[in-house]
Amino acid sequence: MKHVGIICEYNPFHTGHARLVSAVREAQTVVCLMSGNFTQRGEAAILPPTVRAAMALEAGADLVLELPFPFAASSARHFATAGVRALGALGVDTLAFGSESGDVTALSALAQRTPEGDYRRSRDPSTGDAAAYFEALGEDVSSNDILALEYLRAIAREAPYVTPFAVCREGAGYRDTVIQKGQYPSATALRRALCEGEDVTDCIPEAARAAFEEAFATYGIGDIERLGPAMLALLRTNGAKNGEIADCGGGLADRLAKAAWRAENYRDLCTAAATKRYTDGRIRRALLYLLAGVRREDLTAHPVYLRLLAANAKGREFLAKTAKIRTVHVVTKPSDIAALGPAAVRQSELARIADGLFSLCFRETLTPHALQTAKPYLIL
Repeated sequence: MKHVGIICEYNPFHTGHARLVSAVREAQTVVCLMSGNFTQRGEAAILPPTVRAAMALEAGADLVLELPFPFAASSARHFATAGVRALGALGVDTLAFGSESGDVTALSALAQRTPEGDYRRSRDPSTGDAAAYFEALGEDVSSNDILALEYLRAIAREAPYVTPFAVCREGAGYRDTVIQKGQYPSATALRRALCEGEDVTDCIPEAARAAFEEAFATYGIGDIERLGPAMLALLRTNGAKNGEIADCGGGLADRLAKAAWRAENYRDLCTAAATKRYTDGRIRRALLYLLAGVRREDLTAHPVYLRLLAANAKGREFLAKTAKIRTVHVVTKPSDIAALGPAAVRQSELARIADGLFSLCFRETLTPHALQTAKPYLIL
């Protein structure tokens, strides 16, 4: 375990995340590949990427790079595949992740048994539906381990030279909404507490508190619901003319278009479109992809470049040593991207759109220009 990668959201970085970083701190380099503006359920991150990256660096990470949009906001399969592809191309030798069991051998056996043929024909693999996993595997698999299974499947397909390292989760469940004193919190509970004005100081690692408190005071909290009017306007004017948009197949585009005429806001829109067939996460991703113009092929593409968000001396040394062998570019300025080819330009275009949308998710002023020109957080 020389160079360890962690695929993460850090929304926000809390004591449970710090525990995972600490578990692999014996490695020479800890590389975090972190979601940028939007997260896996199609929601806005509560704080800008560079702030969350700074928190991770202060709490023990060496290097934080951005998992590009739209991969960061995609289903478990696309999220895991893009993350493993990027880390493998970067030069890490180990992928560390949290798991309910922490048993890589058992998880690997389940991952190998997940059927490709019938599963793909009977289900839409882009939905990331937990029920489909339970049905396909015939086991009582925790929904929290679906991402772990997808990491293992992606390693087998994309980067068999990467070793998986699972750390058993402790504390609150992934979707718990209440913070229990003395437990590692769930990010869901932490975000709820922040929205309700509760003090979450004890849930943030001490080393990361200054960065968190300054950003929270400056920007407030990002909220996807602020994009509701734009989503309603798009659906009411463009209807279901979105055949190439990712996650909108199977009649979902038509359903969203009809729901837009009954809904008054973002929350109403999600509720009106919900059925057993379409999970809440898929609806949220579809709405975000509609607004951003994300096409199906955008999700199956390989990440061409990774944006540098934060680094210390060890992180910079890793980048210097791997410069000639890695097969994915690491960039610090938007101007570096045009020379990387058409695929990079498309990735950059989607990143620019994501910046524009993300800036609208905050009550306080945050411009797309500020997001695009934010300098990496560096510890000398």
